[in-house]
Amino acid sequence: MLLTYQYKLNPTDSQALTLETWGELLRRHWNYALGQRFDGLNRTRCRIDRCSIVSEPVGEVPDKVDYYTQASELRATKEQFPEYKDIYADCQQQNLMRLDKAWKRW
Repeated sequence: MLLTYQYKLNPTDSQALTLETWGELLRRHWNYALGQRFDGLNRTRCRIDRCSIVSEPVGEVPDKVDYYTQASELRATKEQFPEYKDIYADCQQQNLMRLDKAWKRW
C-alpha cells in the first residue's frame, strides 16, 4: 500500500507572488521546449519510405531533441532571460523531466 500525504500551503503575499511568477515562467519554458520537440518532429518526419520535396527539411536537419539536449540549454536560457535566474535549477530540470515523460508516453 502506498501512503501519500497532503499539506495545505499558507504562503504570505510575497511568497504567493513568487509562486505565481515561477508558475508562469515554467509554463512558458514548457511550451517553448514542447515547440522545439514538435519542430524537430515535423522537420524530420516522412510519411512514406521516400521523402517528397514538400516534406523534405530545408537547411540543416536538427539533432534529436530530448531531455538532455534541452537541459544543456538551461544556462543559456538564464543568460538570455534574467528572470529565470531566480528559479532553482532543480525546478527547471523537473519541468523538462515531466515534459520528456509526457512526450515519451505520447
